[in-house]
Amino acid sequence: MQIGHQSSNPLKPTTHPQLINGVQDQERRTENKDSRLLQLDLMISGQSKVMRNLKKSILKAADCTSTVLITGESGTGKELIARSIHELGLRQREPFLAVNCGALTESLLESELFGHVKGAFTGATGYKKGMFESAGRGTIFLDEFGEMSSSMQVRLLRVLQEHKVRPVGSDLKEINFHARVVVATNRDLRREVAEGRFREDLYYRVNVFPIRSPALRDRLDDLPLLLDVLLNRIFESGKLLRTIRFDSEAVSVLRSYDWPGNVRELENVIERLSINAGSTCVVSSVDVSLDLEANGFDRSDEHREVILAKRLRCLTTSGVTVRHLSKRQELDLYLQELAQVGGDVTKAARRLGINRTTLHMRMKRLEKTLSRSTTLESLHLTTVE
Repeated sequence: MQIGHQSSNPLKPTTHPQLINGVQDQERRTENKDSRLLQLDLMISGQSKVMRNLKKSILKAADCTSTVLITGESGTGKELIARSIHELGLRQREPFLAVNCGALTESLLESELFGHVKGAFTGATGYKKGMFESAGRGTIFLDEFGEMSSSMQVRLLRVLQEHKVRPVGSDLKEINFHARVVVATNRDLRREVAEGRFREDLYYRVNVFPIRSPALRDRLDDLPLLLDVLLNRIFESGKLLRTIRFDSEAVSVLRSYDWPGNVRELENVIERLSINAGSTCVVSSVDVSLDLEANGFDRSDEHREVILAKRLRCLTTSGVTVRHLSKRQELDLYLQELAQVGGDVTKAARRLGINRTTLHMRMKRLEKTLSRSTTLESLHLTTVE
């Protein structure tokens, strides 16, 4: 018997057109995300866990229009993060305008951000657009945001709340703005609020999508990659006529340092070492130790040298950390460790949890400092007598 219509095969899955389109859209979004991640890898170097999490946050921020608060120490690349958010988002074809809030006086910053009318102040010969007006639908990046004066904080709060700006010297004219705002600071704004130096309402206004820019000491797994990237950058800039490399012990010394200046400090160290490299074009641990000893940053004696970084495991018998010892007590500690291992510097360094070259260089410097101090004391006594 012939059936008027062909029955469907119960074993053959039916695919709804909307379902097909949904899958295709999802695939396109995945491909787009993957391509942006590749682009982000070219913009920001690092594949450690903390950097992978940072890049995920950047892509999420790029997909929304919320205000972004970027925090982190100096030299961690906060402006690079802001630019990445802009260039990977829907506003990439619009302007990206940046200003350092700590580098301008209050009056100049006010004029830069909001513009001014003719006659607003001496030298204002005409109308000038501010960044909020000039940015259109782009991005405004306010760096060193925590340095703003109290009065500027008040005015900026009103601007962010109402999305309107009034040029300096204008009583009536208000301009709607559509730009996205990204701010960055190396200050702990929560502490600043608690201590009365920053407005609480402004903090909550900008702290919509927070991103933390990690310190270099928190992503030392990226150090070999950063060395390659920075060396290539220096070479391509024309500052070097030959390539160099760091031996394994040199990299170990770099890992042991606290990097208070973060990637910016690392770049300076690499450039100096590249310029001063010998004929072998190999940077040794001694080269690194000498450079850090001469140019390392001392945070009010929190650590005196590279070996006094926060990861130093040295303890006296009484449990006092090395950074709290006098120079004489510190040298005595090292001499005692050497005596216990028969003068073997490598074994003593291993017991102390530091690099052999670092121990040698620190002892040498301490001996020189203490010897000079003793000489000055004897000279003083002779003069008094």
